[in-house]
Amino acid sequence: MTFRVVFLCTGNRFRSPLAAAVLRRESEGLPVDVDSAGTLELGPVPALPEAVFEAERLGLDLRGHRACSLDEADLAGADLVVGFERMHIRTAVVEGGARREVTFTLPELVPLLGRIEPPSAADPLEQARLSVELAHAGRPQDPTLADAPELADPLGRSAAYQRETAERVASLTTALARALFRA
Repeated sequence: MTFRVVFLCTGNRFRSPLAAAVLRRESEGLPVDVDSAGTLELGPVPALPEAVFEAERLGLDLRGHRACSLDEADLAGADLVVGFERMHIRTAVVEGGARREVTFTLPELVPLLGRIEPPSAADPLEQARLSVELAHAGRPQDPTLADAPELADPLGRSAAYQRETAERVASLTTALARALFRA
């Protein structure tokens, strides 16, 4: 049995592949399956050169990444679906079949996990599932997601903005791994 996480962004060329690479590194040795996808169908194009550069700066390698779309991802069976914008979450649920109670924006989820009492479970995967359940219970029950914080797309933005985005994705994803798996 594994804990399956899918990161979802717009093109699957910067934020989601970077977050997936960070979570793979942070959950190494655990039965965690990490995927990423985009809401747009772009074909199997590589990560953006800026994402590859920022990933290398963070000790990660995105050179082999190829974009895939929501149509290629099984969100219904995921234990956790993490987007970066409210639109990603809406699309994951409405078009991708993700369960609402396991679908969050990354900047929404990490603070929610920080506010819960860590569940006590012998199995780290059960602990992670309970943590997601408690995070969902602690969120405002607003079906419009109006208050869910976002992390904007760095495409076409300055190098400084892209670096800041990469660092924020890495920091939040590391915090996510620690909160879920008590790494």
